[in-house]
Amino acid sequence: MTDDAPLLPPVNSVPPTVAAGDTCGDDADRHALFRTVANESRNVILVKDWHGRFIYANKVLANLYGTTPEAMIGKDDGAFNPNADQVAFYLRNIQDIMARFEPEVVFEDSTDVATGQIRHYQSFKKPLRDAHGNLQILVIANDITDVRNAQERAEASERQLKDVQNVIGEGVWHWTIATGALRHNARWADMLGFDPAVRQRSLDDLTARIHPDDAEAFLAALDVCVALGRPFNHEYRVTRPDGRLIWLHDRGDVVERDAQGTAVCMVGSFADITTRKHAEQQLIDERKRVELLNEEMVQTLQMVRTMARDATEANRAKSDFLANMSHEIRTPMNGILGMSHLLLDTELTPEQREFATAIRASGEGLLAIINDILDFSKIEAGMLELEYVEFNLDSLLADVTSLVNVRVREKGLAFYRYVDDEVPPLLNGAMVRLRQVLLNLVANAVKFTSRGSVSITVSKVVDYPDGLCLRFEVQDTGIGIAPADLADLFLPFKQVDASTSRKYGGTGLGLSISKRLVTLMSGQIGVTSAPNQGSTFWFEVPLQVVEASAAGAQADAAAAVSPAADALADQPVLGGAERTEQGGFEPPPVAATDTVERPAGQLELLLVEDNAINMALAKALLGRMGHRLSTATNGQEALVVLARQRFDAVLMDCQMPVLDGFEATRRIRAGEAGVLQPTIRIIAMTANAMVGDKERCEAAGMDDYVAKPINVGLLKAALARIPLN
Repeated sequence: MTDDAPLLPPVNSVPPTVAAGDTCGDDADRHALFRTVANESRNVILVKDWHGRFIYANKVLANLYGTTPEAMIGKDDGAFNPNADQVAFYLRNIQDIMARFEPEVVFEDSTDVATGQIRHYQSFKKPLRDAHGNLQILVIANDITDVRNAQERAEASERQLKDVQNVIGEGVWHWTIATGALRHNARWADMLGFDPAVRQRSLDDLTARIHPDDAEAFLAALDVCVALGRPFNHEYRVTRPDGRLIWLHDRGDVVERDAQGTAVCMVGSFADITTRKHAEQQLIDERKRVELLNEEMVQTLQMVRTMARDATEANRAKSDFLANMSHEIRTPMNGILGMSHLLLDTELTPEQREFATAIRASGEGLLAIINDILDFSKIEAGMLELEYVEFNLDSLLADVTSLVNVRVREKGLAFYRYVDDEVPPLLNGAMVRLRQVLLNLVANAVKFTSRGSVSITVSKVVDYPDGLCLRFEVQDTGIGIAPADLADLFLPFKQVDASTSRKYGGTGLGLSISKRLVTLMSGQIGVTSAPNQGSTFWFEVPLQVVEASAAGAQADAAAAVSPAADALADQPVLGGAERTEQGGFEPPPVAATDTVERPAGQLELLLVEDNAINMALAKALLGRMGHRLSTATNGQEALVVLARQRFDAVLMDCQMPVLDGFEATRRIRAGEAGVLQPTIRIIAMTANAMVGDKERCEAAGMDDYVAKPINVGLLKAALARIPLN
């Protein structure tokens, strides 16, 4: 008995029932045997004094505390266990047991010093007295951590399964993923032909009964749910022990994941859908029967395919013819439009100006028809290719709006543009064709609207990886379209009013071309309309989002809207209005142009052109711009001139007699015929406007490209790009 334990009974007060065998003797053999048995045991075995100091500790305890049995002698748990609450509990507990001098079974926890894991123990603690009568306590602790954890998991699983069973009256299951254990209700077992009294099986038991053709897809669907977190929803066949084949619709989901996000277990249920599947199979069998009856049509279908193939070749031949005719028409159209432009810049009487204006308007209308026919022929011949570039959406909308501005003002219409905040400004796509489709729809809306308004709305439909799908809507308050006419609206050469007395003209190609262009861009197009209630034409196309890291990138994208921006230099200021954040309206910005003012001074230019009218037109236009011009009527003459004189640039036609522009350019680049400037800038000025013509010019060595009929803005822009000598 020590002074700091006054509550302990004195030695002479030990109850008579305490036998002498309960004290620790000093017999060496007994001590050696005890230590041998204790060290070989899987349990924790220790002896402590009243103060909790170790008198003996076996290897199991020493390993738990990360030390050796010898190092523990004379020290308490606090020297090894970092959990102060556990240390305090140990001391209070053993002192209480020694004070009562009664053995006790205690459930307690201890901390594994190496891993920090809390271990659970069932400890038998027996108080003893040594030969001197001092109190000691023997502790034998059995590690029950695994058993306890298993019980807790089993109880949790049981609760979850019962909850599901109370809600769903189907075959309910609970799958522990790591072990493969599959717990279920009686209905689950009954549907699969198992013994309903057994409520736990494995996933292998289920897959063994799944039809061989369905097993792989079943496991793949499970993997997607476990790995990606998507709900499990699958239909498959199962063969029962009685040989009956049934269809199951199985649904489930992961309901527990560990700290690392790994799926721990899934719950779900399935229903018998055999009846429904039999009905579906009957429909399939009926379809097959019809197909067998139609086998006699195979030869007819083959003949139809042959006819269709022949028709396709005929269409391509027709398209080639149209493309050639378009080129031949564009050449004189260049003279008509160019000369009318020059004529309108001269002093004219009001009547003469009216006549000249009519000539130019008629020429522009004819050019629009030619362009429609050319585009249609390209699509029919499979020669139209899409060029994907970065562009600024706001600039593209301003570009389109500016081109219908004059007509909008003439008709007194309101014009609005709306762009959702979710739509990014910088995009990548087939910008030129996107602009063409939008301009066609807007021009039609203005054409068929006599009062009210026209609006463009751009909104986001859905996001894709690195991109999105945009919806463009063009709405008007015009005459509308009858439901009976909507079905044929996008067919070529189809018009709602095809009578000879129709009020509105046109080729009937615009909407057909728009539909085919949208389809080429992997999109879709449609319309909603009713007579006298206006129309809403819409199309949806996928586009890539361009991440601009600096304002300079935005400027570059804005400048890339289209070469047609140059043509806007001579256009009126943009009409219509755009909704602001404050809800009012303000005029939208004028579309940017690429025209660059050159320093004062003339350019020395060589024009190579075989058409007299086009040559006269070019002379007049370039002369008014302040440039000096020399001429040659074919490529051979151009080589002669370039061998004796230097120029700032050559304006080269492509189709000419004697020597065409392509071969002439190649010879210039090769330095043949004594050409003084093999690297001189060469600008193609040609009526060749088919897909690939621009690339063919570049391949021949030309530096720039201006299509006929000549657009003054584009011509100015091309001249502005000539480097200063």
